[in-house]
Amino acid sequence: MLRDHRKHDEFIGPRFLIYVAALEMHPLDTENRIPELKEAHGVGYCNITKCCTNVCPESITITDNAIIPLKERVVDQYFDPITKLLRKFRSTPKRNGE
Repeated sequence: MLRDHRKHDEFIGPRFLIYVAALEMHPLDTENRIPELKEAHGVGYCNITKCCTNVCPESITITDNAIIPLKERVVDQYFDPITKLLRKFRSTPKRNGE
């Protein structure tokens, strides 16, 4: 996707994604970086096929351990239909007397 749409300047690159993954997956860290990853940092532009050698060297092995888990977190939070349904039920305002 990154390669096909020429969005290289909107993608933060693998080094920052590895840094974010280390923070995001640390058990003591409580910050939610998922909205920024989705909106501002272009994690969706990485198609994880290891073919964007303009941005990521072809021989790197970070895709499976960092970029894929970050993308999964974005998908789980924003695009998973079950999560959307659960969020809708959780945010339903209660009526008086309930």
